[in-house]
Amino acid sequence: MVPQDLKNTTNTKLSSFEKGIKKRLGKEKPIIEWLMGEYIIGVNSKWHSDNFPSTQLAKVVLNITGRSKKDFSSTHRIIREILKEWEKKGFCEYVMTTKYAHCRKTKMIYHFPANGLKKIKEMIIDHHIDFIRKWDQWKHYVNPEDVMKTRDNIINLILFEYTNKIHKNISNYP
Repeated sequence: MVPQDLKNTTNTKLSSFEKGIKKRLGKEKPIIEWLMGEYIIGVNSKWHSDNFPSTQLAKVVLNITGRSKKDFSSTHRIIREILKEWEKKGFCEYVMTTKYAHCRKTKMIYHFPANGLKKIKEMIIDHHIDFIRKWDQWKHYVNPEDVMKTRDNIINLILFEYTNKIHKNISNYP
């Protein structure tokens, strides 16, 4: 059975950019949600910040995954789609869209209330539990020499490798 988002990729009215966004969203959504959630919760716990622009989240995802700046527009679009879904689920609230005076670039600002942050924490815990359950698939990424690394560094390394594999697979499609 094909997810609803991927069914729309066969629609001829969609541009190739839109079709690519839908495919990427279908494949990378869980990992991008995890990265966004980790960043939002980390910043909130350190600095008590609860407002985040979509461009900031896109830059964080690009930096963690090691993608180039050329992928910013597509990554930003994916982030905005995820934030729209999160808004429907009650994780965040749309505040406003700002536009730069010197160009047509925009960024959407979202507020994450306390109950939304709690839901994001629950989502992250669920991702960690799934990660532990599927450890047999992931354990070949961790070297015995890396035993002294922190769990966060090991997970970031695994996520980086995983997203690189996804990116390579996506770039191999015609």
